[in-house]
Amino acid sequence: MMSASGAVQYHQLQVPQGENLFPPHISRRYTPLRAHQHAQNDVTMQGDNEHILKDIAIRKMTEMLSQVLVVVKEVSRDVQFIKSELADGKITPASCEGPLPDTVQQMLPIQLPITSEDDFNKAELLLKNEPDRQKMIARLALVGGTTSTCMIRRMLVTVLTNSLACKFNWAGKKRTPHDSKQPFKDTMMQDCMFAAARQYDRHLTQQAFSDTVKKWLRYAPWRAGGKKNN
Repeated sequence: MMSASGAVQYHQLQVPQGENLFPPHISRRYTPLRAHQHAQNDVTMQGDNEHILKDIAIRKMTEMLSQVLVVVKEVSRDVQFIKSELADGKITPASCEGPLPDTVQQMLPIQLPITSEDDFNKAELLLKNEPDRQKMIARLALVGGTTSTCMIRRMLVTVLTNSLACKFNWAGKKRTPHDSKQPFKDTMMQDCMFAAARQYDRHLTQQAFSDTVKKWLRYAPWRAGGKKNN
């Protein structure tokens, strides 16, 4: 008969220390709690990181699309403006075709269109006289147009050649150190044009008027055969 110490030794030989007595599918269920928590934390952190990366990617994509939309809108406005310019060049109102009637020529204090800066400065001096200013307003009111915007562009074509228009922008700001512009907004001619446009459309605002003038002056180099100013 085997003694107690012999039984213990026999058991140790049959079951080596450290060996799991449970089948594999059972032993996995009894993983220590700490290891299980670490595994869950790793999974949670991985999921959070994926969400953060997705949010960053979506935000970047949204910003890029917003920038693209802004550029597309600007290009669309430029194309529409060029189309309007071309249309205005092809369609001339009857009141502006050919030489002006003698009565209108006599009432004009200035020969139009103005072709040089010297002539423009002389015209500015004349327009400081109220009778001459009123004559110019009456002349510009004859230009007409289907809309106030169309009328403003026609008045600009009537008053300035493209080469002279290249010397102006609305505020007179320099685009480059070597590109000095005269401020059209401070001229008597601008004042006469706005007054004539208000006779056509009494609801026309100074902002709407200036926006149209800005665009027309901006594309003067392009119409003159040069490069458009940005």
